[in-house]
Amino acid sequence: LADAVIINIIPMLFILIYYLFARASYFWQSLAQKQVQLGQLHKEQLQTELKFLKAQYHPHFLFNALNTVYFQMDEDVLAAKKTIETFSGLLRYQLYDQLQMVPVAKEIQYLDDFISLQKLRMSDRISWDIEIGDQWNEKCIHPLLLLPLVENACKYVSRPGNISIRIHPDNNLLICRVVNSTDRYAKAPVNGGGIGLENLNRRLELLYPGEYLLKLDPQEDQFVALMQIPLLLQQ
Repeated sequence: LADAVIINIIPMLFILIYYLFARASYFWQSLAQKQVQLGQLHKEQLQTELKFLKAQYHPHFLFNALNTVYFQMDEDVLAAKKTIETFSGLLRYQLYDQLQMVPVAKEIQYLDDFISLQKLRMSDRISWDIEIGDQWNEKCIHPLLLLPLVENACKYVSRPGNISIRIHPDNNLLICRVVNSTDRYAKAPVNGGGIGLENLNRRLELLYPGEYLLKLDPQEDQFVALMQIPLLLQQ
């Protein structure tokens, strides 16, 4: 009887163990697959939101640039052609995917072209104080993150007034500080300038979660914006 019990029970135990192991394996595989699917879905949602944020930025930029060319056409056609050439380069740069990394030097070149365009558009009563480092050691950042700070300064600077731009590396961080004078009697921009900086803050949350600093400090006669983001080697 004992032998009969052993002969019948032991195989059943092995079958039960195998069944439990198979079910556990299937469960973990299914869980892993769902996690991959959720990760992919999250990535697609992130890309969609970044594209939407990027699309929000275009119309304002296009309007300013085209307005500059419009007024130049009556005064200096050659200068207008040069402006269009610079403008075309800026548009090409904006085709970069938000999730793609670009060398800091390329981002700064883009910013320099944008500033050149703004100097043409803005009054001579605006003075510029620009100091940008050049020792970036092939480090990279996500594109189109420096521009909103400068664009906001150009939008709200007083006339006459001044704009100060400081961009430099600090260990593995990029430090960008932009200051523009403001009219103390004018209404201060809410949250530092509306959709431009709100857009930037959301993009930073998506691209550098928990790794960035964006500090906006509206004062009596000037507005100070400070941004810190990680410098990375391109993979």
